[in-house]
Amino acid sequence: MTGIQPAGQVSSFRNRLYNAVIAGLRRELVNIAFIIMDLELGGGAEHDIINLSTGMKKAGHSPAVITSGGRLCEYLETEGVTLVRLPVNQRSPLQLWRNAESFARTAERHEVEILNPQGVYPAVSCYWASRRLLRRGKFVPNVVTIHMLGRLTWWYYGMGAMLLNHYADHVIFESECELNRLKARGFSGPYTVIPNCFPPSKLAAVTESRAAIRRDIGVPDDAVLFIMPARMTPEKRHDLLLETLARPEVRELPIRFFLAGDGPLLDQCKRRAGELGLAEKVIFGGFRKDVPRLYKAADVFLLCSSNESLPLSIREGMGASLPVIATHVGGIAEAVEDGRSGLMVPSGDSDALAGAIRKLATDAALRTSLGARGLEIYRTRFDYNNWIRRTVEVTSAVREEFIRTHR
Repeated sequence: MTGIQPAGQVSSFRNRLYNAVIAGLRRELVNIAFIIMDLELGGGAEHDIINLSTGMKKAGHSPAVITSGGRLCEYLETEGVTLVRLPVNQRSPLQLWRNAESFARTAERHEVEILNPQGVYPAVSCYWASRRLLRRGKFVPNVVTIHMLGRLTWWYYGMGAMLLNHYADHVIFESECELNRLKARGFSGPYTVIPNCFPPSKLAAVTESRAAIRRDIGVPDDAVLFIMPARMTPEKRHDLLLETLARPEVRELPIRFFLAGDGPLLDQCKRRAGELGLAEKVIFGGFRKDVPRLYKAADVFLLCSSNESLPLSIREGMGASLPVIATHVGGIAEAVEDGRSGLMVPSGDSDALAGAIRKLATDAALRTSLGARGLEIYRTRFDYNNWIRRTVEVTSAVREEFIRTHR
């Protein structure tokens, strides 16, 4: 679903919004501020901001990123994206209130037309900032992007739905899964579903040979290389993966696993791998800036999370023609076709995970056919330029409606 889909009670908004898009927007370029808590761990939301802001910059728009900081800020600065460091990662009510004025002043300084907070907490500050700007005669709507809420509990999603109903002028969901989770808890505001993506140029820019990359990371030529790019946090289930790799029917396979990512469980996972005797099977890559390069060296993409929305990393693997092994959770089925572009397994099922690993480790023809279908899905459903275009269309149309409503 890529069209603008408001809730029932806002059907008049839908009509005006569609008319604004169809009739043509008064401005072709937009000044948008992306607000994200930090750019440190390099998860999907963080890479979304990098991919979207740099893509909009190259398309002639004027994006800014407001964040508390992090290792990925350096890349934005290199690409010429305006970067503003503010304490976005602090969640106390007092700090949210203080951030509102900081966001308002930043919007005035950089002539921001749209505030686009990533998540519920910054959305509250952005709403207050938007209304302060409105009192000063400036029309800057609060368009919230939801990737995935931090806790999969009924009360957390209930609170999120309530806050979005009150504080968001429009919500962009990156998956049907997350939309449905919030709808089930009472979300009823105007929204659009726009799947995120990544620039294919990142894969095309890798010029090293596959063999050279594998030598550099210590992978034998004849080994089947599985890659799992994921933060070392509980929901990614690295513990399940390690226990599965220690099973005799998996241990005997000519395979290697490259785990790209760091986080609070990194040291614990390293210790457990040592206890299980997996030193020769598992490579802990830590935080990586060269994941597209690693995809070129890999044979299979794997993600065994206990909960997800629609991970960007899966689309990256598909874009690199890698077959996917993934747990059947969240919105993963929105991208992966079980048996056609990858193998889906139940969450927490070591037997099923071992079977999928063994199947792809021993069948090169199947790896090739699944990878080819995955690339086709990536190209037709998750186009990077369309993501940028739709984001510009929707946020600009929301601003047009906001101006008409509040003028």
